[in-house]
Amino acid sequence: MNCVAIVRHHGDMDINSRAHFDATPDQVVAMMSDPAWWQDVYRRTRATTSNPVVTDDALILDVAMPAPSQVAKFVGPTLTAKQTLTWQPAHSDGSREGTLQIVPQGMPAKADGRACVRPDGTGTEVVYTGTFTVSVPLVGKKLEKAAGPHITQAFTMQQQAGDDWLVSH
Repeated sequence: MNCVAIVRHHGDMDINSRAHFDATPDQVVAMMSDPAWWQDVYRRTRATTSNPVVTDDALILDVAMPAPSQVAKFVGPTLTAKQTLTWQPAHSDGSREGTLQIVPQGMPAKADGRACVRPDGTGTEVVYTGTFTVSVPLVGKKLEKAAGPHITQAFTMQQQAGDDWLVSH
């Protein structure tokens, strides 16, 4: 089950996503720390990843995707971004908290959020909360609104790619 809500709040676009995986929190964090999983997630949205850097508590990678028409005016045909996912140490029940930041290159925009992975009785729940902001005078809010469907699709693809990854690992 994947649930994504994108709403406007205090001028920023709020992102709230919830997914469920039939796996332990450790398995889900291992998946979310695997560059190959992210590559599959982004491939499903017609994007590519490169330059992954994996540390004990973080994954950093570059993402490139076809720019939506409203954004192409600012960045050209390809939108590139730097994604950083950082994890805190696990709690005694296996739950973990982290931060997720996606910073598009070439435009004043950013997604800042928190990730929470926790056991939920039948597996593991992943919850993302955060904001997406485009700081371009006059058109920033329109660009945020145009990004909404792309953000929703990315979270939906995480659920699908996660289900597939967990079956194969």
